[in-house]
Amino acid sequence: FASKPFQVGDLVMSATARSISASRDSHSVQTGWDTHATMDLPARFINHSCHANVGVRDNDKGAFAFFAVEEIDEGGELLLDYETFEYEIGSM
Repeated sequence: FASKPFQVGDLVMSATARSISASRDSHSVQTGWDTHATMDLPARFINHSCHANVGVRDNDKGAFAFFAVEEIDEGGELLLDYETFEYEIGSM
């Protein structure tokens, strides 16, 4: 959840890769065609929504930086569309 309000384009957080693997698991994100990273907290637990309020950009820590794609109120849930970075969506 947002610790403060965010405007469109604001950096919400920047994650660090805790591990990198060629295979995915239930907590990894796809950072390349054959690369999956497990991010640190709290980024690892951002929930999915087809109506996301954050988007991602690659960062220099092997993971993603999260930016507001719409205004987010303080206390608002941070939501991410997993299809923005996963080539294949399926249950683990």
